[in-house]
Amino acid sequence: MHHVGIVVPDESQVRAWVDLFGLKEGRRQDVPEYEALCIFTRGPRGVIEFIIPSGGVLAKFNKGAGGLHHVAFEVDDLAAETERLAGQGVQLLEPKPVRAGPLLINFISPVYTRGVAVELVQTIDADPVVPTE
Repeated sequence: MHHVGIVVPDESQVRAWVDLFGLKEGRRQDVPEYEALCIFTRGPRGVIEFIIPSGGVLAKFNKGAGGLHHVAFEVDDLAAETERLAGQGVQLLEPKPVRAGPLLINFISPVYTRGVAVELVQTIDADPVVPTE
């Protein structure tokens, strides 16, 4: 597993999580394709991505209240994984992967995963999303 993505309406909600759980903030990444600022954090047992929409469909997620959006799995080769899934009749949401800083990403539709949005992540830059100590 790479991370869990949570949509929040504003940055104050990120601060509340960071303070409550002692998370360490890492990379901030604007993703224009999704009209969102993504803030990656690390806790003692994993990474949480907070997604702050500035518009688009993410701003309407869960009637604007936000919430758990996706689980993300790391893959070595997103193109190969896309091809493998296509062989099983599974199409990804985007026609081509989206560049999000040091990552290439795409999503499996919840139609194929019993209502759970699954993000596939390929690291393409050695710069970590959230530094480890």
